Parts: sequence; structure tokens; C-alpha cells
Amino acid sequence: MATNEYWATQIFSEYVKLRQSSDKVFVTYGDLAELIGRQGEHRLLGTPLDLVRAICERANLPDIATVVVDQNSLKSGEIRPSLKALEKYGGWPGLRAEQGRVMAFDWAAVDVEKVIG
Repeated sequence: MATNEYWATQIFSEYVKLRQSSDKVFVTYGDLAELIGRQGEHRLLGTPLDLVRAICERANLPDIATVVVDQNSLKSGEIRPSLKALEKYGGWPGLRAEQGRVMAFDWAAVDVEKVIG
């Protein structure tokens, strides 16, 4: 059975590929589950996303977990990630700043293998 660490590297890899091939920034938990081959298992992504935050932090990259959002919040324009992300960045101003870093970052320059190698 795959570990949370495995799923975290899959999430990181798939998100970077997505950003390198499209201009899509925000993804829903459901979209993310589908990207990594876990369709319908979006409620199980919390722990792997915590590990994704650690991957990003170690590599000095923007925190991509801040742009994984609930489908309803994306549709409504609120674009709300998990409460954990909100807490980590000390509220909305810090969270929005980190989301801005994710949006502005040049993901084409990221070599996934070097980061998760």
C-alpha cells in the first residue's frame, strides 16, 4: 500500500506538471485526487498535503497546498484552502500572499526529480 509520503510526491509532481503545461493555478481536492489516480478519495488528501507543504518548504518553493481548495469555494470565488493553511499563514493576508507567490512563481524552472529525487 502506498504511503502518505508517496502520495505527497505524486501531488507535488502532478501539480508542477499542471503548472508547466497550463495556466491553471487553483485545483479542487477532487481534481487533485483525479490527477494522482485517487478519484473519489479527495477526503484522504489532508496528510499528504501537509507533507507537500514540507516538500515546498525544504526546496524553498511556494506552498502549493494553499491553492488546493474546496470546489464550492472555488465556484463562489472565495478560493478557500484548508483551515490548516489559514492557520499556518496567520490569517487571510498571509495566506493570500502565499497564494500570490504560487501564482507568480515560474514553475517551468522546477526540476521535479531534483526536488523529490
